[in-house]
Amino acid sequence: MRDSASSALEGSIDAVVFDYDDTLVDTFRARVEAMRLTFAEVGLLYDPTEFVETTRGSPFQRAFDEISDAPGWKPDLMDVYRRHYWSKEPGFIYLFDGVREMLDALKQRGMPMGMLTSKAHDILIEGRRAGAVVEAEELGIDGHFPHIVGFEDVAHHKPHPEGLERLMARLGATPDRTLVVGDSWSDVEVAKNGGCWSCLATWGLDDPTEQTSRATPDFIVETPAQLLSLLA
Repeated sequence: MRDSASSALEGSIDAVVFDYDDTLVDTFRARVEAMRLTFAEVGLLYDPTEFVETTRGSPFQRAFDEISDAPGWKPDLMDVYRRHYWSKEPGFIYLFDGVREMLDALKQRGMPMGMLTSKAHDILIEGRRAGAVVEAEELGIDGHFPHIVGFEDVAHHKPHPEGLERLMARLGATPDRTLVVGDSWSDVEVAKNGGCWSCLATWGLDDPTEQTSRATPDFIVETPAQLLSLLA
């Protein structure tokens, strides 16, 4: 494992692929609140904060599928969760400190960027648009990400490299010159499975050891400014 304090990629990267939740944008509180409402509606006695934290790096659908396999289970948990999540008020999510400046700097350098997320890309919830693209528009970063691959865009999700490979094709990048940046073990593993460089971004984590115990990134950065230095 290397870190940005001791090593840099020194211009050898042609594209950067970012995770979304808890990497670019702090959506943790919004997800926990939507999960709390979901569990209350269907009568599940899970702790919403613990559930969101322990499923970090995996689509909620996987955990929901395990619950829904119980005999006699009826509600579609993903539908319930999405309904609650996408009814949140604007301003409930926000960019991490330094992220906008980092994205602006990378765009100014001409660095192609893509987004690979387990969140839906662009869907309708009760007749309203929802998805990562909608939040990107709300936060004013949609212009940085003309290429987004979300949950519904692929058959196989992180850490499978299907979505990453699709993004690299759109960005015109090769694996050896692509950096994947995310907050979880699955971001590190999808990079490895796709033959790319990996960078664990820890600014959205209370404790990164749970993620580093499951996967070993090429680089670890604690701030968006460190990521810029890594790509200098």
